[in-house]
Amino acid sequence: MKNQNGFTFIEVLTVLAIIALATIGTLAVRDWAVGNSRVSEAKNQIVTIQAGAQLWRPRNGSFTGISMSSMSSIAAVPEIWGDGSGINPWGGAIAIEADLSDSSRYVVTLSGIAQDGEGARLARDFIDYTIDSSYSSGTVTLRFQG
Repeated sequence: MKNQNGFTFIEVLTVLAIIALATIGTLAVRDWAVGNSRVSEAKNQIVTIQAGAQLWRPRNGSFTGISMSSMSSIAAVPEIWGDGSGINPWGGAIAIEADLSDSSRYVVTLSGIAQDGEGARLARDFIDYTIDSSYSSGTVTLRFQG
């Protein structure tokens, strides 16, 4: 009898299974990393908006009339942000307005957040820095004291 060389069917299946598991693990880690990146970018945008709000604020301390457009027009935030449409990491809008109950406060909202876990984490990360912070239905709402 002749000695045959090669791989058995079981060996080939084992190698393919290992490759499949490695690929699935890599994709899960990639999704986690992309999510962390979006949350980090949103946090940086919010910090920039906070700084811009302080530059925009009149001497009387009232945030009445504040908006992304008004801050962009004086370069308190990057001018390319314009009215805040489509600039957050999830492709949604960012808005800022005076708090209706107290004009010395302002409210920042990020809408269009497709991943509930990321939105909830973003809201939680600002709990210690805001008057209140919440996430609901794809929108993060952060209320800051001016």
